[in-house]
Amino acid sequence: MPDRSAPFAEKMAYYRSQHTGRAIRLTHLVGIPGVAFALPVVFARPRIGLPVFAASWAVQIAGHVLFEHNRPALADGPLTYQLCGLANWCEEVADLVGRAGAADLVSRAGAADPWAAATGRGSDQA
Repeated sequence: MPDRSAPFAEKMAYYRSQHTGRAIRLTHLVGIPGVAFALPVVFARPRIGLPVFAASWAVQIAGHVLFEHNRPALADGPLTYQLCGLANWCEEVADLVGRAGAADLVSRAGAADPWAAATGRGSDQA
Protein backbone atom coordinates (compact mmCIF):
# COMPACT_ATOMS: atom_id res chain seq x y z
CA MET A 1 0.00 0.00 0.00
CA PRO A 2 1.37 3.44 -0.90
CA ASP A 3 2.25 5.97 1.77
CA ARG A 4 -0.33 8.70 2.44
CA SER A 5 2.02 11.24 0.81
CA ALA A 6 2.49 9.14 -2.35
CA PRO A 7 1.39 10.62 -5.67
CA PHE A 8 -2.16 9.90 -6.82
CA ALA A 9 -0.84 7.74 -9.69
CA GLU A 10 0.72 5.32 -7.17
CA LYS A 11 -2.54 5.15 -5.26
CA MET A 12 -4.43 4.45 -8.50
CA ALA A 13 -2.00 1.63 -9.28
CA TYR A 14 -2.62 0.17 -5.82
CA TYR A 15 -6.39 0.55 -6.26
CA ARG A 16 -6.23 -1.29 -9.59
CA SER A 17 -4.16 -4.07 -7.99
CA GLN A 18 -7.01 -4.61 -5.52
CA HIS A 19 -9.63 -4.83 -8.29
CA THR A 20 -8.28 -7.30 -10.84
CA GLY A 21 -11.11 -9.73 -11.45
CA ARG A 22 -14.03 -9.29 -13.79
CA ALA A 23 -16.61 -9.89 -11.06
CA ILE A 24 -15.19 -7.27 -8.69
CA ARG A 25 -15.02 -4.74 -11.50
CA LEU A 26 -18.66 -5.49 -12.35
CA THR A 27 -19.79 -5.03 -8.74
CA HIS A 28 -18.02 -1.67 -8.67
CA LEU A 29 -19.38 -0.71 -12.09
CA VAL A 30 -22.84 -0.98 -10.51
CA GLY A 31 -22.04 0.08 -6.93
CA ILE A 32 -20.04 3.26 -7.52
CA PRO A 33 -22.71 5.12 -9.51
CA GLY A 34 -25.26 3.87 -6.98
CA VAL A 35 -23.34 5.56 -4.17
CA ALA A 36 -22.86 8.72 -6.25
CA PHE A 37 -26.58 8.84 -7.06
CA ALA A 38 -27.62 8.14 -3.48
CA LEU A 39 -25.49 10.80 -1.77
CA PRO A 40 -27.65 13.82 -2.66
CA VAL A 41 -30.84 11.73 -2.51
CA VAL A 42 -30.06 10.77 1.11
CA PHE A 43 -30.65 14.40 2.09
CA ALA A 44 -33.60 15.09 -0.22
CA ARG A 45 -35.44 11.76 0.11
CA PRO A 46 -33.87 9.64 2.86
CA ARG A 47 -36.39 6.81 2.41
CA ILE A 48 -35.02 6.29 -1.10
CA GLY A 49 -31.43 7.47 -0.66
CA LEU A 50 -30.47 5.43 2.40
CA PRO A 51 -31.45 2.02 0.99
CA VAL A 52 -29.79 2.78 -2.37
CA PHE A 53 -26.66 4.00 -0.58
CA ALA A 54 -26.52 0.92 1.67
CA ALA A 55 -27.25 -1.51 -1.18
CA SER A 56 -24.60 0.08 -3.40
CA TRP A 57 -21.97 -0.28 -0.69
CA ALA A 58 -23.14 -3.82 0.06
CA VAL A 59 -22.67 -4.81 -3.60
CA GLN A 60 -19.12 -3.46 -3.60
CA ILE A 61 -18.16 -5.02 -0.26
CA ALA A 62 -19.69 -8.34 -1.33
CA GLY A 63 -17.47 -8.18 -4.40
CA HIS A 64 -14.39 -7.95 -2.22
CA VAL A 65 -15.52 -10.73 0.11
CA LEU A 66 -16.82 -13.14 -2.53
CA PHE A 67 -14.58 -12.53 -5.53
CA GLU A 68 -11.40 -10.61 -4.77
CA HIS A 69 -10.89 -11.94 -1.20
CA ASN A 70 -9.38 -8.70 0.08
CA ARG A 71 -10.55 -5.75 2.08
CA PRO A 72 -11.74 -2.62 0.28
CA ALA A 73 -9.02 -0.05 -0.46
CA LEU A 74 -11.36 2.48 1.11
CA ALA A 75 -10.21 1.21 4.50
CA ASP A 76 -6.72 2.52 3.68
CA GLY A 77 -7.76 6.11 3.01
CA PRO A 78 -11.43 7.02 2.70
CA LEU A 79 -11.25 10.19 0.61
CA THR A 80 -8.28 9.22 -1.55
CA TYR A 81 -9.65 5.82 -2.48
CA GLN A 82 -13.14 7.22 -3.06
CA LEU A 83 -11.54 9.38 -5.74
CA CYS A 84 -9.55 6.42 -7.05
CA GLY A 85 -12.76 4.40 -7.28
CA LEU A 86 -14.52 7.15 -9.19
CA ALA A 87 -11.56 7.65 -11.54
CA ASN A 88 -11.33 3.91 -12.12
CA TRP A 89 -15.09 3.75 -12.80
CA CYS A 90 -14.71 6.49 -15.41
CA GLU A 91 -11.89 4.53 -17.07
CA GLU A 92 -13.95 1.32 -17.07
CA VAL A 93 -16.95 3.06 -18.65
CA ALA A 94 -14.74 4.77 -21.23
CA ASP A 95 -13.19 1.41 -22.11
CA LEU A 96 -16.63 -0.19 -22.47
CA VAL A 97 -17.93 2.66 -24.62
CA GLY A 98 -14.72 2.71 -26.65
CA ARG A 99 -14.86 -1.01 -27.31
CA ALA A 100 -18.52 -0.82 -28.29
CA GLY A 101 -17.81 2.10 -30.62
CA ALA A 102 -14.84 0.35 -32.22
CA ALA A 103 -16.82 -2.86 -32.69
CA ASP A 104 -19.64 -0.89 -34.30
CA LEU A 105 -17.23 0.81 -36.69
CA VAL A 106 -15.64 -2.47 -37.69
CA SER A 107 -19.00 -4.15 -38.26
CA ARG A 108 -20.26 -1.23 -40.37
CA ALA A 109 -17.08 -1.26 -42.38
CA GLY A 110 -17.31 -5.00 -42.92
CA ALA A 111 -13.71 -5.35 -41.67
CA ALA A 112 -12.69 -2.73 -44.21
CA ASP A 113 -11.58 0.83 -43.50
CA PRO A 114 -12.95 2.12 -40.14
CA TRP A 115 -12.44 5.71 -41.34
CA ALA A 116 -14.80 5.08 -44.24
CA ALA A 117 -17.42 3.62 -41.89
CA ALA A 118 -17.15 6.51 -39.45
CA THR A 119 -17.35 9.25 -42.05
CA GLY A 120 -19.40 7.59 -44.74
CA ARG A 121 -16.60 8.30 -47.22
CA GLY A 122 -13.98 6.09 -48.71
CA SER A 123 -10.37 6.43 -47.58
CA ASP A 124 -9.54 7.97 -50.95
CA GLN A 125 -11.99 10.82 -50.25
CA ALA A 126 -10.39 11.93 -47.00
